[in-house]
Amino acid sequence: MARRVSIKDVAQRAGVSWKTVSNVVNERPVVRADTREKVLAAIDELGYVPNHIGRDLRGGPTRSIALVVPELQNPYFARLAERMQAAARERGYTVSVEVSLHSAEVERAHVRGRTARPVDAVVISPSALEPSDLLDRRSGPPVVLLGESLTAAPNVVHVAIDNVSSAADVVRHLVGTGHRRLLFLGAEGAVRSTGTDRLAGFTAASRFAELPLEDALIRATGAWDRESGREEVLRALEEGIAFDAVVAGNDLLAIGALAALRERGLRVPDDVAVVGWDDMVEAAWTVPTLTSVAPDLDALVAAALAAAISGAERGTEQDAERDAGQAAAGADDSGKRGASRTGGAETVIAHRLIVRESTRA
Repeated sequence: MARRVSIKDVAQRAGVSWKTVSNVVNERPVVRADTREKVLAAIDELGYVPNHIGRDLRGGPTRSIALVVPELQNPYFARLAERMQAAARERGYTVSVEVSLHSAEVERAHVRGRTARPVDAVVISPSALEPSDLLDRRSGPPVVLLGESLTAAPNVVHVAIDNVSSAADVVRHLVGTGHRRLLFLGAEGAVRSTGTDRLAGFTAASRFAELPLEDALIRATGAWDRESGREEVLRALEEGIAFDAVVAGNDLLAIGALAALRERGLRVPDDVAVVGWDDMVEAAWTVPTLTSVAPDLDALVAAALAAAISGAERGTEQDAERDAGQAAAGADDSGKRGASRTGGAETVIAHRLIVRESTRA
């Protein structure tokens, strides 16, 4: 097996000391810009994973996992972080919660292992990553994607509910309670995402039920937050779009929709029904209470954690095998470099529709 790339390999390729490489990957402001560029180019060329620095210094895995979420304003992510930390603690791991603030650069750094603190695996709910960010990785920690599948990439596991099926469940429920003109909030771009999957299920189920699918009933939102949901529903009302139900891509959009309908004097669910996703705690406390698609959060956390730990432990075993093989074969620095990586996998988590006052007939 090929030997993994070390910090000394990078230093040699860049013509600097290993301490300089350490300063660069730990983002210490003591390295000149031109030297930093040389080191980063060497890291790219060799496919070096900086979290190996932590292993080199400590002689073993970190037993830590990074959970990367786009924000903590969304109560869903806060609840996810709490449960992930509690579940990891039971298995002897720690979880560091990292907030990307929807930055592609921050998310890319985590999935490529280019962060100041080394971790054994990354669990991420991406909001700005592109498929190429995963396909172009020459190396990096095991990655578990939550929600967004993006692409089937090596060493990447995807854990999520069936967004297409859950959207079809929502449409069937609304049709069963007498609704015919459904407004969808949260349509996104061409890249596959949670939003596009939910829209696909919504569209297929609507066609099957012979519901109208006018362009004006499919609404993109700038963000998936309360204000965006409110603004988009107000805009649809101002445009004179007729609808008797709102299917919101998450509970925050749905709560914003409730606010807009209340402002315009429309009754929920008598005039317009509203459904969201994620079953945030807040959904049971809105007025009226909000119908929502509930993922099995405990199952999602367990599956994501199992995949992250399995990938981390498999990587440690491969490192040990490579080191043993080198010792036996007397391998030198001229050998091929890079880590073997496993193919991606998909884990589908159960969901259920929690029917509350916002859609009851």
